[in-house]
Amino acid sequence: MSKTKYMMSGGLAFSEQRDMEKLRKLSSEGWHVRKFSFLGYTLEQGESADYIYSIDYRTLDNDSEEYFELFKDVGWSLVDSSGDIHLFRAASDTKPIYTDRHTTIEKYKNQTKPLKVAMMALVPGTIISWLISVQTTGSIHTLFFSLALLLTVLTIPLLWTALTSYGNQWKAENKNGLVILTKMLPAVAVVVAFFAIMESDLKAVQIAAAAVIGATVFVTFITLFMSLYHRIKVKKA
Repeated sequence: MSKTKYMMSGGLAFSEQRDMEKLRKLSSEGWHVRKFSFLGYTLEQGESADYIYSIDYRTLDNDSEEYFELFKDVGWSLVDSSGDIHLFRAASDTKPIYTDRHTTIEKYKNQTKPLKVAMMALVPGTIISWLISVQTTGSIHTLFFSLALLLTVLTIPLLWTALTSYGNQWKAENKNGLVILTKMLPAVAVVVAFFAIMESDLKAVQIAAAAVIGATVFVTFITLFMSLYHRIKVKKA
């Protein structure tokens, strides 16, 4: 039985390139990614090889075979797919999948599509749940308050991921002002939430603001931790 091990992802929206670099390094050590796993990748031990990796985002219907054949014809073989995310591998001298600004922009537009759908469901649901919670009492209040709190904790990381994905797209489009805005918004959200806690007399508002702060700080911690972890691994190598 072949040996396997797990590699955690830093989050494709946040550290796609670092993930690909790490997978290449591990391949040179004889560990090749076999499939996507929960929040990361499963790797299988084999002979060392200088493979490069790349991610593509694409919703496939009936043209999946043609799509994968197109990549195969230019040297990129499919490793695994997870929903709209497809991981490819190739020899180190293979031409990159994304060779110009246009294809890079298209890639990030495809990345944001499923996030946009999720936001259209979660954001209105979160707002409506909080509004009903504030306006009701008793068991209905408890139900919608619990739902609102849960949705808030889920929505903040989703919004941050979507914001980062849009930032990647806008960076490729040279929209530097919007890129700066995406980096500032989490800090602005924390400041607004902090003042809401200090100034509002409504307990529901205070709890919602605390949830925003908690979720934002959590995502920040995970992002910084993964970045630091990657740097330490690179230095050790």
